[in-house]
Amino acid sequence: MADVKKVLVVDDHFEMLELLRSMLELSNEECEVLAVPSAEEGMLELRRTKFDLVITDVRLPGMSGFDFVRRIRKVRAETPVLMITAYSSSEGQKEADELGVLRYFSKPLDTDAVLMSVQLALHGEPSPPPDGVVEIAEETAVSDAVIKRLKTLRTDTGASGLMLSNLNGEMIFQVSSDHSLDLHGLSGELSNTIQNSFSLAGYLASDVPNTIQYHAGDKVELYCANIGRSYFLTTFFDVQSRRGRIGTIWVFTQRAIKDLMELLPERDLPVIRPVVASKPNQVAVEPTEMVEPEFIPEPEPVPEPEEELPVVEDFLDIDASDLDDLFGDAGLGDAGLGVDDFWDDAMTDHDSPKAAGLSLEEARKQGLIPTDLDVNDLSE
Repeated sequence: MADVKKVLVVDDHFEMLELLRSMLELSNEECEVLAVPSAEEGMLELRRTKFDLVITDVRLPGMSGFDFVRRIRKVRAETPVLMITAYSSSEGQKEADELGVLRYFSKPLDTDAVLMSVQLALHGEPSPPPDGVVEIAEETAVSDAVIKRLKTLRTDTGASGLMLSNLNGEMIFQVSSDHSLDLHGLSGELSNTIQNSFSLAGYLASDVPNTIQYHAGDKVELYCANIGRSYFLTTFFDVQSRRGRIGTIWVFTQRAIKDLMELLPERDLPVIRPVVASKPNQVAVEPTEMVEPEFIPEPEPVPEPEEELPVVEDFLDIDASDLDDLFGDAGLGDAGLGVDDFWDDAMTDHDSPKAAGLSLEEARKQGLIPTDLDVNDLSE
C-alpha cells in the first residue's frame, strides 16, 4: 500500500521496543513498524529502506543515540527523529535541538504526547480526537484529569470504546463509537464477575485484588480490570479490526490503573449485587439473598449408666463355720464333704496316674519296672 508509513524504532530494551511497536500499530492502521536493538542495525536498515520516522533511545550498546542521529543526518537528512531517554538533562536537550530532533522525551513516556508527535511527523498535523465520542455528563462524577487519562488509554490501545464503573455496577463514565451495546447492562454483569474474582486475592497472598478478564463476542471483544476495590475499567474492541493484543493492552491498562488509583477517590462502597438481565429481552430477577444457616451444636452424648457389680462379701470376714453352711447350700454337704474334705480334694491331681497310684503287679504289666525285680530290693 502506497499510504503505509514506515517507522524505525531503536532501543536495547525489548519491553520498550514492544511497547512502542504496539502503541504505534494500534494507534495508526497505516503504520508499519520495524524494531531493532542497536544503532548499528538501525543504520543497516536505513541504507536499505526509506523510513518516514525514526524513534531512538539515547543510551544504546555500541553507538550512542546522538551518534546515530548524526549519521542519519548524513544519509537521510530529511527524516524526522524522536528521541527518548531515562536520563534527561539540559545538555541532552540542547544537543537534540542542535541535531534537529523533533521531540526529546523523558521516561516514563507520556504516550499521548508521543502519539501526537508521531502524527505530526507522519502527517504534518496533530492526531484528531476519536470519532463518535459520547460522554454522559449527568452521570460523570470524575475529574477532568480522570477523563483525560481514560481517553489517552483509549488512544494507546486503539479501543473502540471504554467504560468506567464502580463496584456496584453503576457506570460513571463512558466513551464509545458503538451505540448498539447495552453498556448499563454490561456494567452490571461485569460487576458480578469482578466481585467474584476478589476472593482469589486471599489465595494469592494479595491485599489488593489485581485482575484482568477477557470476554469475546461475535462482533465485540472486551477487557475488564479492577481499579482497587471500588472501581473497574472496561475497554471494547471491534473483532473485525483484530487490533486487540492482550499483552499490549494489559501493559497500557496497568499503567492507566496506576494513575487512576491516585486520581479516583477510594470509596468503601457497600457491595450490592446489581439486578441485571442475562439477555436484552429477558426480565431481570432480583437475586435471592444468601443466608448462612444457623449453627446448631450437636447434643453431647449421654453416657450409659455403669452396670452395678454384685456385692461380694470379703471372704476374710467369713467364719470357717459359715463355710459349712455354704457347702450345704451348694449340695456338697449331701455328698459327705466338709470344709477340710473340700480343700484336700482340691489339692489332689485326679488326672495324674501317680496321684491315683499303681500296684506292683500293674507296674510290672505296664513295663514300668522289671518283672524280675525283687520287692525286698526296693525296701533297701
